[in-house]
Amino acid sequence: MTKRLPFCLVILFIVTACTPVPNVTPTLAPSPTPTDENAIYRAALTTAAQNDLALIDRPTRYNLTLAYDAANAVLSGSEDVRYFNRQTAPLNEIYFRLFANYPDSGGKISVTQLTVDGATATFDLQVKDTALHVPLSKPLAPNASVNLHLDFTVAVPRGKNGHYNDFLAADSVVALPSVYPLIPAYDSQGWHIELPPPYGDLVYADVSFYNVTLTVPSNMVVIASGSTVGIQDNGNNTNTFKIVGAPMRDFDINLTTQLQKASAIVGETTINAYFDLADAANGKKSLQIATDSFKTFVNRFGDYPYRELDVVETPTTAGGIEYPGVVVIARNLYEDPRQQDYFEFATAHEVSHQWWYGVVGDDQVNDPWVDESLAQYSTLIYEENQYGASRGNTVLKSYFTNLYNRAKDQGHDAAVNQPVAAFSESDYGAIVYGKGPLFFDAIRKKMGDDKFFQFLKNYFERYRYKTAFPADILKTAEDTCACSLQSEYQQWITGPQK
Repeated sequence: MTKRLPFCLVILFIVTACTPVPNVTPTLAPSPTPTDENAIYRAALTTAAQNDLALIDRPTRYNLTLAYDAANAVLSGSEDVRYFNRQTAPLNEIYFRLFANYPDSGGKISVTQLTVDGATATFDLQVKDTALHVPLSKPLAPNASVNLHLDFTVAVPRGKNGHYNDFLAADSVVALPSVYPLIPAYDSQGWHIELPPPYGDLVYADVSFYNVTLTVPSNMVVIASGSTVGIQDNGNNTNTFKIVGAPMRDFDINLTTQLQKASAIVGETTINAYFDLADAANGKKSLQIATDSFKTFVNRFGDYPYRELDVVETPTTAGGIEYPGVVVIARNLYEDPRQQDYFEFATAHEVSHQWWYGVVGDDQVNDPWVDESLAQYSTLIYEENQYGASRGNTVLKSYFTNLYNRAKDQGHDAAVNQPVAAFSESDYGAIVYGKGPLFFDAIRKKMGDDKFFQFLKNYFERYRYKTAFPADILKTAEDTCACSLQSEYQQWITGPQK
Protein backbone atom coordinates (compact mmCIF):
# COMPACT_ATOMS: atom_id res chain seq x y z
CA MET A 1 0.00 0.00 0.00
CA THR A 2 1.38 3.36 -1.00
CA LYS A 3 1.61 5.79 1.87
CA ARG A 4 0.97 9.46 1.23
CA LEU A 5 2.91 12.02 3.24
CA PRO A 6 1.17 15.10 4.71
CA PHE A 7 3.15 17.42 2.45
CA CYS A 8 2.01 20.74 1.02
CA LEU A 9 2.85 20.67 -2.66
CA VAL A 10 1.88 21.77 -6.11
CA ILE A 11 2.82 19.49 -9.01
CA LEU A 12 2.95 20.66 -12.61
CA PHE A 13 3.94 18.25 -15.40
CA ILE A 14 5.39 19.66 -18.58
CA VAL A 15 6.86 17.68 -21.49
CA THR A 16 8.73 19.67 -24.10
CA ALA A 17 8.91 19.03 -27.82
CA CYS A 18 11.87 17.31 -29.48
CA THR A 19 14.12 20.35 -29.01
CA PRO A 20 14.01 21.22 -25.32
CA VAL A 21 13.10 24.70 -24.24
CA PRO A 22 15.49 26.22 -21.68
CA ASN A 23 14.09 26.47 -18.17
CA VAL A 24 14.79 29.90 -16.72
CA THR A 25 14.26 30.19 -13.00
CA PRO A 26 12.81 33.60 -12.12
CA THR A 27 14.86 35.77 -9.85
CA LEU A 28 12.88 36.09 -6.64
CA ALA A 29 15.63 37.56 -4.51
CA PRO A 30 15.42 41.09 -3.14
CA SER A 31 17.01 43.87 -5.19
CA PRO A 32 20.77 43.85 -4.56
CA THR A 33 22.57 46.59 -2.73
CA PRO A 34 26.07 47.69 -3.72
CA THR A 35 27.62 45.92 -0.72
CA ASP A 36 25.53 42.75 -0.94
CA GLU A 37 27.71 40.38 -2.95
CA ASN A 38 25.49 37.44 -1.98
CA ALA A 39 22.38 38.91 -3.62
CA ILE A 40 22.90 37.20 -6.97
CA TYR A 41 22.96 33.74 -5.38
CA ARG A 42 19.60 34.05 -3.66
CA ALA A 43 17.83 33.35 -6.93
CA ALA A 44 19.04 29.74 -6.70
CA LEU A 45 17.72 29.22 -3.15
CA THR A 46 14.26 28.77 -1.72
CA THR A 47 12.94 31.65 0.34
CA ALA A 48 13.58 29.81 3.61
CA ALA A 49 17.18 29.02 2.61
CA GLN A 50 18.28 32.43 1.37
CA ASN A 51 19.63 33.42 4.76
CA ASP A 52 21.82 30.30 4.69
CA LEU A 53 24.36 32.21 2.62
CA ALA A 54 25.32 34.11 5.75
CA LEU A 55 26.15 30.81 7.48
CA ILE A 56 29.12 30.18 5.20
CA ASP A 57 32.29 31.59 6.72
CA ARG A 58 34.45 33.27 4.06
CA PRO A 59 33.42 31.01 1.20
CA THR A 60 35.50 30.35 -1.88
CA ARG A 61 33.92 32.22 -4.79
CA TYR A 62 34.20 30.98 -8.37
CA ASN A 63 33.45 33.22 -11.34
CA LEU A 64 33.58 30.97 -14.40
CA THR A 65 33.41 32.16 -18.02
CA LEU A 66 33.06 29.18 -20.34
CA ALA A 67 32.37 28.47 -24.03
CA TYR A 68 31.71 25.12 -25.68
CA ASP A 69 32.86 24.37 -29.24
CA ALA A 70 30.60 21.50 -30.33
CA ALA A 71 32.42 20.87 -33.61
CA ASN A 72 35.68 20.11 -31.81
CA ALA A 73 34.27 18.98 -28.45
CA VAL A 74 36.34 21.58 -26.57
CA LEU A 75 35.34 23.61 -23.54
CA SER A 76 37.42 26.75 -23.15
CA GLY A 77 37.26 29.12 -20.29
CA SER A 78 38.67 31.15 -17.49
CA GLU A 79 37.95 31.35 -13.82
CA ASP A 80 38.51 33.96 -11.16
CA VAL A 81 38.65 32.52 -7.67
CA ARG A 82 38.78 34.27 -4.33
CA TYR A 83 40.07 31.88 -1.70
CA PHE A 84 40.26 32.53 2.05
CA ASN A 85 42.66 30.81 4.41
CA ARG A 86 40.32 29.52 7.11
CA GLN A 87 43.12 27.66 8.89
CA THR A 88 44.98 28.76 12.01
CA ALA A 89 48.37 28.68 10.29
CA PRO A 90 49.65 30.40 7.12
CA LEU A 91 49.40 28.57 3.80
CA ASN A 92 52.42 28.43 1.52
CA GLU A 93 50.62 26.81 -1.39
CA ILE A 94 47.22 26.19 -2.93
CA TYR A 95 46.07 23.24 -5.03
CA PHE A 96 43.49 22.83 -7.76
CA ARG A 97 42.09 19.47 -8.80
CA LEU A 98 42.09 18.77 -12.55
CA PHE A 99 39.72 15.83 -12.71
CA ALA A 100 39.48 15.94 -16.51
CA ASN A 101 43.04 14.55 -16.43
CA TYR A 102 42.01 11.43 -14.51
CA PRO A 103 43.96 8.49 -15.98
CA ASP A 104 42.13 6.78 -18.86
CA SER A 105 39.38 9.43 -18.87
CA GLY A 106 40.05 10.06 -22.53
CA GLY A 107 39.95 13.82 -21.93
CA LYS A 108 42.45 16.47 -20.97
CA ILE A 109 42.47 19.85 -19.26
CA SER A 110 45.30 22.26 -20.02
CA VAL A 111 45.88 25.37 -17.90
CA THR A 112 47.48 28.02 -20.10
CA GLN A 113 47.78 30.94 -17.69
CA LEU A 114 47.76 31.51 -13.94
CA THR A 115 47.93 34.74 -11.98
CA VAL A 116 47.94 35.24 -8.23
CA ASP A 117 46.70 38.66 -7.09
CA GLY A 118 47.28 39.91 -10.62
CA ALA A 119 50.87 38.71 -10.94
CA THR A 120 51.87 35.90 -13.28
CA ALA A 121 52.59 32.79 -11.22
CA THR A 122 54.20 29.42 -11.79
CA PHE A 123 52.63 26.05 -11.19
CA ASP A 124 53.39 22.37 -11.54
CA LEU A 125 51.28 19.26 -12.00
CA GLN A 126 51.23 16.41 -9.51
CA VAL A 127 49.35 13.16 -8.82
CA LYS A 128 49.20 12.02 -12.46
CA ASP A 129 48.43 15.57 -13.59
CA THR A 130 45.22 15.71 -11.52
CA ALA A 131 46.57 18.23 -8.98
CA LEU A 132 47.81 21.68 -9.99
CA HIS A 133 50.23 22.99 -7.37
CA VAL A 134 50.48 26.76 -6.89
CA PRO A 135 53.40 27.88 -4.66
CA LEU A 136 52.64 31.25 -3.10
CA SER A 137 55.31 33.94 -3.24
CA LYS A 138 54.34 34.95 0.29
CA PRO A 139 52.41 32.96 2.90
CA LEU A 140 48.67 33.44 3.00
CA ALA A 141 47.91 34.44 6.58
CA PRO A 142 44.91 33.06 8.50
CA ASN A 143 41.70 34.93 7.57
CA ALA A 144 43.43 36.52 4.57
CA SER A 145 42.31 35.97 0.99
CA VAL A 146 43.99 35.60 -2.38
CA ASN A 147 42.65 36.12 -5.90
CA LEU A 148 43.59 33.58 -8.52
CA HIS A 149 42.91 33.64 -12.26
CA LEU A 150 43.25 30.63 -14.54
CA ASP A 151 42.75 30.21 -18.29
CA PHE A 152 42.17 26.65 -19.48
CA THR A 153 40.83 24.38 -22.18
CA VAL A 154 39.18 21.00 -21.76
CA ALA A 155 39.30 18.44 -24.56
CA VAL A 156 36.14 16.35 -24.12
CA PRO A 157 36.37 12.69 -25.15
CA ARG A 158 33.93 11.48 -27.78
CA GLY A 159 32.08 8.23 -27.18
CA LYS A 160 32.70 5.66 -24.48
CA ASN A 161 35.67 6.20 -22.22
CA GLY A 162 36.94 5.75 -18.69
CA HIS A 163 35.59 3.50 -16.00
CA TYR A 164 32.03 4.81 -15.82
CA ASN A 165 31.63 6.61 -19.14
CA ASP A 166 30.66 9.76 -17.24
CA PHE A 167 32.79 12.43 -18.97
CA LEU A 168 32.11 12.54 -22.70
CA ALA A 169 30.53 14.14 -25.73
CA ALA A 170 27.83 11.72 -26.91
CA ASP A 171 25.05 12.19 -29.44
CA SER A 172 22.40 12.85 -26.80
CA VAL A 173 24.38 14.70 -24.16
CA VAL A 174 27.73 16.29 -23.39
CA ALA A 175 28.59 15.39 -19.79
CA LEU A 176 31.05 17.72 -18.04
CA PRO A 177 31.37 16.64 -14.39
CA SER A 178 33.55 19.02 -12.36
CA VAL A 179 35.92 19.63 -15.28
CA TYR A 180 37.02 23.15 -14.24
CA PRO A 181 39.97 23.63 -11.82
CA LEU A 182 38.53 22.97 -8.34
CA ILE A 183 40.16 23.75 -4.99
CA PRO A 184 40.01 20.64 -2.77
CA ALA A 185 39.41 20.48 0.96
CA TYR A 186 42.16 21.42 3.38
CA ASP A 187 41.84 19.92 6.84
CA SER A 188 44.01 18.64 9.70
CA GLN A 189 45.73 16.30 7.25
CA GLY A 190 46.57 19.10 4.82
CA TRP A 191 45.53 19.39 1.18
CA HIS A 192 43.48 16.47 -0.08
CA ILE A 193 44.93 15.63 -3.47
CA GLU A 194 44.93 11.84 -3.21
CA LEU A 195 43.52 10.05 -6.23
CA PRO A 196 40.88 7.40 -5.52
CA PRO A 197 40.33 4.30 -7.66
CA PRO A 198 38.04 4.84 -10.65
CA TYR A 199 35.09 3.20 -8.90
CA GLY A 200 35.02 5.84 -6.16
CA ASP A 201 33.84 9.45 -6.09
CA LEU A 202 36.50 12.08 -6.72
CA VAL A 203 35.39 15.27 -4.98
CA TYR A 204 36.21 16.23 -1.43
CA ALA A 205 35.64 19.98 -1.23
CA ASP A 206 34.02 22.64 0.91
CA VAL A 207 30.88 24.43 -0.21
CA SER A 208 31.58 27.40 -2.47
CA PHE A 209 29.67 30.08 -4.37
CA TYR A 210 29.44 29.75 -8.18
CA ASN A 211 28.71 32.46 -10.74
CA VAL A 212 28.91 30.87 -14.20
CA THR A 213 28.61 32.30 -17.70
CA LEU A 214 28.43 29.61 -20.38
CA THR A 215 28.19 30.17 -24.14
CA VAL A 216 26.94 27.27 -26.28
CA PRO A 217 25.49 26.74 -29.77
CA SER A 218 21.97 28.08 -29.91
CA ASN A 219 20.45 24.62 -30.38
CA MET A 220 21.90 23.42 -27.07
CA VAL A 221 20.22 23.43 -23.69
CA VAL A 222 22.33 23.68 -20.52
CA ILE A 223 21.51 21.41 -17.57
CA ALA A 224 23.68 22.41 -14.64
CA SER A 225 24.04 22.75 -10.92
CA GLY A 226 22.32 25.84 -9.52
CA SER A 227 19.74 27.87 -11.44
CA THR A 228 19.76 29.59 -14.80
CA VAL A 229 18.92 33.26 -14.17
CA GLY A 230 19.28 34.54 -17.71
CA ILE A 231 19.79 33.50 -21.34
CA GLN A 232 21.15 35.89 -23.99
CA ASP A 233 20.85 35.35 -27.73
CA ASN A 234 24.17 36.54 -29.12
CA GLY A 235 22.92 36.82 -32.71
CA ASN A 236 25.66 34.50 -34.02
CA ASN A 237 24.00 31.12 -33.48
CA THR A 238 25.12 31.01 -29.87
CA ASN A 239 23.37 31.63 -26.57
CA THR A 240 24.97 32.64 -23.29
CA PHE A 241 23.53 31.14 -20.11
CA LYS A 242 23.95 32.91 -16.78
CA ILE A 243 23.90 30.35 -13.94
CA VAL A 244 24.36 30.76 -10.19
CA GLY A 245 24.66 28.19 -7.43
CA ALA A 246 25.49 28.41 -3.74
CA PRO A 247 26.39 26.94 -1.36
CA MET A 248 27.59 23.96 -3.46
CA ARG A 249 30.57 21.59 -3.24
CA ASP A 250 31.22 21.39 -6.96
CA PHE A 251 29.52 22.32 -10.22
CA ASP A 252 28.19 19.94 -12.86
CA ILE A 253 27.31 20.78 -16.48
CA ASN A 254 25.43 18.79 -19.12
CA LEU A 255 24.62 20.02 -22.64
CA THR A 256 22.00 18.56 -24.96
CA THR A 257 20.27 19.11 -28.27
CA GLN A 258 18.12 15.99 -28.05
CA LEU A 259 16.89 15.24 -24.56
CA GLN A 260 13.25 15.87 -23.73
CA LYS A 261 12.16 17.45 -20.45
CA ALA A 262 9.34 16.81 -18.02
CA SER A 263 8.98 18.92 -14.87
CA ALA A 264 7.25 18.96 -11.52
CA ILE A 265 7.09 21.75 -8.96
CA VAL A 266 7.24 20.80 -5.29
CA GLY A 267 7.01 23.79 -2.99
CA GLU A 268 9.53 26.26 -4.42
CA THR A 269 11.70 23.62 -6.12
CA THR A 270 11.38 22.64 -9.78
CA ILE A 271 12.33 19.02 -10.46
CA ASN A 272 13.30 18.40 -14.09
CA ALA A 273 13.73 15.02 -15.76
CA TYR A 274 15.70 14.93 -19.04
CA PHE A 275 15.50 11.81 -21.19
CA ASP A 276 15.76 10.41 -24.71
CA LEU A 277 12.57 10.57 -26.75
CA ALA A 278 12.70 6.80 -27.20
CA ASP A 279 12.66 6.42 -23.41
CA ALA A 280 9.83 8.85 -22.73
CA ALA A 281 7.80 6.43 -20.60
CA ASN A 282 10.64 5.83 -18.19
CA GLY A 283 11.70 9.44 -18.46
CA LYS A 284 8.36 10.45 -16.99
CA LYS A 285 8.72 7.63 -14.48
CA SER A 286 12.08 9.03 -13.39
CA LEU A 287 10.35 12.33 -12.68
CA GLN A 288 7.73 10.59 -10.56
CA ILE A 289 10.37 8.66 -8.60
CA ALA A 290 12.42 11.81 -8.08
CA THR A 291 9.34 13.73 -6.94
CA ASP A 292 8.14 11.01 -4.55
CA SER A 293 11.59 10.43 -3.06
CA PHE A 294 12.15 14.19 -2.77
CA LYS A 295 8.98 14.50 -0.67
CA THR A 296 10.03 11.57 1.50
CA PHE A 297 13.46 13.01 2.17
CA VAL A 298 12.17 16.50 2.94
CA ASN A 299 9.80 14.94 5.45
CA ARG A 300 12.40 12.65 7.02
CA PHE A 301 15.60 14.70 6.84
CA GLY A 302 14.93 18.40 6.32
CA ASP A 303 14.24 21.00 3.67
CA TYR A 304 16.01 20.97 0.33
CA PRO A 305 17.50 24.46 -0.04
CA TYR A 306 17.76 24.85 -3.81
CA ARG A 307 15.16 25.91 -6.37
CA GLU A 308 16.08 23.24 -8.88
CA LEU A 309 16.90 19.52 -9.08
CA ASP A 310 17.71 17.88 -12.43
CA VAL A 311 17.59 14.15 -13.22
CA VAL A 312 19.41 13.37 -16.47
CA GLU A 313 19.58 10.22 -18.60
CA THR A 314 23.18 9.76 -19.75
CA PRO A 315 25.33 6.93 -21.18
CA THR A 316 27.08 6.39 -17.83
CA THR A 317 27.59 2.79 -16.76
CA ALA A 318 27.66 3.68 -13.07
CA GLY A 319 23.93 3.22 -12.50
CA GLY A 320 23.77 6.77 -11.19
CA ILE A 321 26.05 9.60 -10.07
CA GLU A 322 25.29 12.56 -7.82
CA TYR A 323 26.29 16.19 -8.18
CA PRO A 324 24.94 19.29 -6.41
CA GLY A 325 21.49 19.89 -7.83
CA VAL A 326 21.96 17.23 -10.52
CA VAL A 327 21.78 13.44 -10.66
CA VAL A 328 22.54 11.37 -13.73
CA ILE A 329 21.02 7.94 -14.30
CA ALA A 330 22.33 5.29 -16.68
CA ARG A 331 20.59 5.00 -20.04
CA ASN A 332 20.59 1.19 -19.85
CA LEU A 333 18.31 1.40 -16.78
CA TYR A 334 15.76 3.35 -18.81
CA GLU A 335 15.94 0.83 -21.64
CA ASP A 336 16.05 -2.56 -19.90
CA PRO A 337 12.62 -3.78 -18.70
CA ARG A 338 14.34 -6.34 -16.46
CA GLN A 339 15.96 -3.60 -14.37
CA GLN A 340 12.94 -1.49 -13.48
CA ASP A 341 13.21 -2.16 -9.74
CA TYR A 342 16.86 -1.14 -9.78
CA PHE A 343 16.01 1.87 -11.95
CA GLU A 344 13.74 3.10 -9.18
CA PHE A 345 16.25 2.24 -6.46
CA ALA A 346 19.13 3.98 -8.24
CA THR A 347 17.10 7.12 -8.93
CA ALA A 348 15.94 7.45 -5.32
CA HIS A 349 19.48 6.70 -4.07
CA GLU A 350 20.95 9.53 -6.16
CA VAL A 351 18.23 11.96 -5.07
CA SER A 352 19.05 11.18 -1.43
CA HIS A 353 22.63 12.28 -2.12
CA GLN A 354 21.34 15.83 -2.36
CA TRP A 355 21.07 15.60 1.44
CA TRP A 356 24.02 13.24 2.06
CA TYR A 357 27.04 14.64 0.22
CA GLY A 358 25.30 17.70 -1.26
CA VAL A 359 24.21 19.58 1.86
CA VAL A 360 25.92 17.44 4.51
CA GLY A 361 29.38 16.88 3.10
CA ASP A 362 32.00 14.25 3.80
CA ASP A 363 35.37 13.01 2.64
CA GLN A 364 34.16 10.81 -0.22
CA VAL A 365 37.68 9.52 -0.86
CA ASN A 366 38.65 8.41 2.65
CA ASP A 367 35.26 8.04 4.39
CA PRO A 368 32.96 7.03 1.53
CA TRP A 369 30.48 5.20 3.76
CA VAL A 370 29.49 8.45 5.47
CA ASP A 371 27.39 9.40 2.46
CA GLU A 372 27.06 6.15 0.49
CA SER A 373 25.87 3.85 3.29
CA LEU A 374 23.40 6.46 4.47
CA ALA A 375 22.18 7.11 0.93
CA GLN A 376 21.58 3.37 0.59
CA TYR A 377 19.55 3.25 3.78
CA SER A 378 17.72 6.42 2.78
CA THR A 379 16.58 4.57 -0.33
CA LEU A 380 15.09 1.86 1.88
CA ILE A 381 13.25 4.60 3.76
CA TYR A 382 11.80 5.84 0.47
CA GLU A 383 10.78 2.35 -0.65
CA GLU A 384 9.02 1.50 2.60
CA ASN A 385 7.34 4.89 2.71
CA GLN A 386 6.13 4.46 -0.84
CA TYR A 387 5.12 0.80 -0.79
CA GLY A 388 4.94 -0.36 2.82
CA ALA A 389 7.09 -2.15 5.40
CA SER A 390 7.28 -5.39 3.43
CA ARG A 391 8.99 -3.56 0.56
CA GLY A 392 11.50 -2.13 3.03
CA ASN A 393 12.25 -5.64 4.27
CA THR A 394 12.75 -6.82 0.70
CA VAL A 395 15.21 -4.00 0.03
CA LEU A 396 17.04 -4.77 3.28
CA LYS A 397 17.48 -8.39 2.26
CA SER A 398 18.10 -8.02 -1.47
CA TYR A 399 20.30 -4.93 -1.60
CA PHE A 400 22.11 -5.06 1.74
CA THR A 401 22.09 -8.37 3.63
CA ASN A 402 22.49 -10.73 0.68
CA LEU A 403 25.20 -8.59 -0.89
CA TYR A 404 27.16 -8.45 2.34
CA ASN A 405 26.67 -12.13 3.21
CA ARG A 406 28.03 -13.26 -0.15
CA ALA A 407 31.21 -11.30 0.46
CA LYS A 408 31.48 -12.55 4.04
CA ASP A 409 31.00 -16.16 2.95
CA GLN A 410 33.86 -15.68 0.50
CA GLY A 411 36.12 -14.43 3.31
CA HIS A 412 35.90 -10.78 2.24
CA ASP A 413 34.41 -9.24 5.36
CA ALA A 414 36.06 -5.94 6.22
CA ALA A 415 35.65 -2.78 8.25
CA VAL A 416 33.35 -0.27 6.59
CA ASN A 417 35.23 2.85 7.72
CA GLN A 418 38.11 2.63 5.24
CA PRO A 419 39.12 4.65 2.16
CA VAL A 420 37.87 3.63 -1.26
CA ALA A 421 41.42 2.49 -2.08
CA ALA A 422 41.28 -0.15 0.70
CA PHE A 423 38.70 -2.16 -1.26
CA SER A 424 38.58 -4.02 -4.53
CA GLU A 425 35.69 -2.84 -6.69
CA SER A 426 33.47 -5.80 -5.77
CA ASP A 427 34.30 -5.54 -2.07
CA TYR A 428 33.67 -1.80 -2.14
CA GLY A 429 30.12 -2.48 -3.26
CA ALA A 430 29.55 -5.32 -0.78
CA ILE A 431 30.99 -3.56 2.26
CA VAL A 432 30.15 0.13 1.79
CA TYR A 433 26.84 -0.35 -0.03
CA GLY A 434 25.81 -3.64 1.60
CA LYS A 435 27.24 -3.85 5.11
CA GLY A 436 27.27 -0.12 5.90
CA PRO A 437 23.49 0.35 5.67
CA LEU A 438 23.02 -2.50 8.16
CA PHE A 439 24.51 -0.21 10.81
CA PHE A 440 21.70 2.27 10.28
CA ASP A 441 19.14 -0.52 10.40
CA ALA A 442 20.66 -1.82 13.66
CA ILE A 443 20.58 1.54 15.42
CA ARG A 444 17.06 2.19 14.11
CA LYS A 445 15.87 -1.00 15.77
CA LYS A 446 17.62 -0.05 19.01
CA MET A 447 16.52 3.60 19.04
CA GLY A 448 13.00 3.12 17.70
CA ASP A 449 11.59 4.97 14.72
CA ASP A 450 10.77 8.24 16.47
CA LYS A 451 14.30 8.79 17.76
CA PHE A 452 15.94 7.36 14.64
CA PHE A 453 14.22 9.82 12.34
CA GLN A 454 14.86 12.62 14.81
CA PHE A 455 18.54 11.63 14.67
CA LEU A 456 18.56 12.03 10.89
CA LYS A 457 16.96 15.47 11.19
CA ASN A 458 19.44 16.46 13.89
CA TYR A 459 22.37 15.21 11.81
CA PHE A 460 21.19 17.10 8.74
CA GLU A 461 20.71 20.33 10.67
CA ARG A 462 23.93 20.04 12.70
CA TYR A 463 26.17 19.49 9.64
CA ARG A 464 24.30 21.43 7.00
CA TYR A 465 26.90 22.85 4.55
CA LYS A 466 29.67 21.41 6.73
CA THR A 467 31.82 18.31 6.47
CA ALA A 468 30.80 15.38 8.67
CA PHE A 469 33.13 12.60 9.74
CA PRO A 470 32.34 9.10 11.04
CA ALA A 471 32.51 10.14 14.69
CA ASP A 472 29.94 12.86 13.98
CA ILE A 473 27.34 10.32 12.90
CA LEU A 474 27.86 8.23 16.03
CA LYS A 475 27.82 11.21 18.38
CA THR A 476 24.69 12.71 16.86
CA ALA A 477 22.87 9.38 17.09
CA GLU A 478 23.94 8.84 20.70
CA ASP A 479 23.02 12.42 21.62
CA THR A 480 19.58 11.86 20.14
CA CYS A 481 18.79 8.58 21.84
CA ALA A 482 20.74 9.27 25.08
CA CYS A 483 22.09 5.74 24.74
CA SER A 484 25.28 3.94 23.78
CA LEU A 485 25.58 2.67 20.21
CA GLN A 486 29.18 1.56 20.54
CA SER A 487 28.47 -2.14 20.09
CA GLU A 488 26.49 -1.55 16.90
CA TYR A 489 29.21 0.77 15.59
CA GLN A 490 31.89 -1.81 16.30
CA GLN A 491 29.90 -4.64 14.77
CA TRP A 492 28.95 -2.92 11.53
CA ILE A 493 31.43 -0.10 10.97
CA THR A 494 34.79 -0.77 12.65
CA GLY A 495 34.66 -4.57 12.73
CA PRO A 496 35.75 -7.20 12.07
CA GLN A 497 38.86 -6.72 14.16
CA LYS A 498 41.95 -8.40 12.75
